[in-house]
Amino acid sequence: MHETASPSLPFWDQCVQELKVRRSRFRIRRHPGSPFIYVREMVAGRKLGEFSLKPKRWCIRDDIEEARDLCIQGHRQGSWPAPQAPITVATRPGWSEMAEACIADIKLRICKEGSRSHAINDLHKRIAHFKGPVEAKRLQAWVLEHDPRLQLKSFNRRIETLSQIHRSGQMDLTAELQRLRDMRPKGAAEKIRKASSMRVRVIPGDEDLQHWLDRLEPFHQWVFGCIATYGLRPHELWHAEGIDSQGWISIPGDMKTKTGEHFAPPVPEAWVERYGLRANWEQFHTQLNARWTVRFADVSGVKIAVNNVAVSNSLYKEFQRKGLQKLWAPVADGEGMDWVRPYDLRHAYAIRCATSAETADAFDDDMATWMGHGLDVHRRIYLRWLSSSRRKESLQRRRCGGTAVNRIQAFTNGQAAEPPKALLPEGITPELLEMALKLKAAGLG
Repeated sequence: MHETASPSLPFWDQCVQELKVRRSRFRIRRHPGSPFIYVREMVAGRKLGEFSLKPKRWCIRDDIEEARDLCIQGHRQGSWPAPQAPITVATRPGWSEMAEACIADIKLRICKEGSRSHAINDLHKRIAHFKGPVEAKRLQAWVLEHDPRLQLKSFNRRIETLSQIHRSGQMDLTAELQRLRDMRPKGAAEKIRKASSMRVRVIPGDEDLQHWLDRLEPFHQWVFGCIATYGLRPHELWHAEGIDSQGWISIPGDMKTKTGEHFAPPVPEAWVERYGLRANWEQFHTQLNARWTVRFADVSGVKIAVNNVAVSNSLYKEFQRKGLQKLWAPVADGEGMDWVRPYDLRHAYAIRCATSAETADAFDDDMATWMGHGLDVHRRIYLRWLSSSRRKESLQRRRCGGTAVNRIQAFTNGQAAEPPKALLPEGITPELLEMALKLKAAGLG
């Protein structure tokens, strides 16, 4: 299989590229031997000047993000933004007014709805209803309602909300943010926490997945068939540019999707014909975009997709509200069963690529490129759910030229395959299992 586009970029490079795409007047830079971020001012391709953002460092994600936001703000204003003095206690508004001002500022600075939704929800539903004087210590106490050792995801989200308040200029939270960030787990403790908090994926077997797809009506069969066959992030299907004569799909970058442009082969190739992925592309891709429309914002002449998260969530709602039949499979790392989410189909593709005979000449870095992420992410996140037996099979096949066990049967006459053996005990329906899972999650099981 031929080699394709480059993997996703580190956060620093993403921000550098974003400012370049926006044709921003101000660009972030770094110099050998210096830990600090520099800003270069450019007009009509000529350098006007350069200055340091000391003490902001290019190795700290929050500093990079703040420097990028300042560059964008400066580009809009036509000059580097002057430091905003924090509002004094005497003139500071109440919690509701402060939250409203922050929300307005966030909407101006951040176009992507998914990137700003948590902070806006926190401000609107929680912080706006605080009682008493507007003080930094009240916000710090609110963040500390979540223990960083046990609830780091929620803890970090609240830190991000404080960071947005700080950037809006409504309050100076420098000391509080530093104090809270220092409380995050570090080293081995952080690695253990990440591993334990990662959602356990539900990876369907290829026969079960094929049987489920066979029973879907044509539109849903095409949508989930594309995601499963090409390992797409669900939102990428809206932006995909088509399937070529060799069966490869093209995913654009240009601020439309999460990462840069990339291309992916079908695995298994038979599903392209079986589910009419290429033959019905125009019909169903048009229907998909008409049913759930992607909205764009024009930022300095660059169109940015702002509601990718919302359109992706529409597919989840098809199961929750429309009663679309769910696919059930064993939990990848643990006991019991759960239903397969759309994003699980992407993980299933990664494992299929690692074990299928069709990809015997490809290695992990090829597969990471197909999926639009880095090699470390591919191995640490996606191949984590590859069982030891299938990993051994994959290594033996590559070393000896053997054939993978999980080959998909060739497409014949468009007929659905016989259903695989039931995975649920006799008398236990998917509906009963789903209810039991909900009771267990609620502590009632």
